[in-house]
Amino acid sequence: MATEGNGGGALPTFLTARQVADMLQVDERTILRWAQHDASMPATRFGRVVRFEREPLLRWLARKQPRSARVLAGAPRQGTWSAA
Repeated sequence: MATEGNGGGALPTFLTARQVADMLQVDERTILRWAQHDASMPATRFGRVVRFEREPLLRWLARKQPRSARVLAGAPRQGTWSAA
């Protein structure tokens, strides 16, 4: 949830590991393991709590996505595959 601060800029939106796991359809422990072992993953620790800033996380995911998946994601979705 982004809110307006006194400075006029929007505050960043932070997601929980559970929210990220739900978004990616993986186990929450997988997300926490990635955050622990991959320093490039945009995770912020507040004491014992780990949060993920939404926009940097989405950029990180786009970089991690395999090329073939990016090509397929850009293709129009149809009910059936056609051989061209």
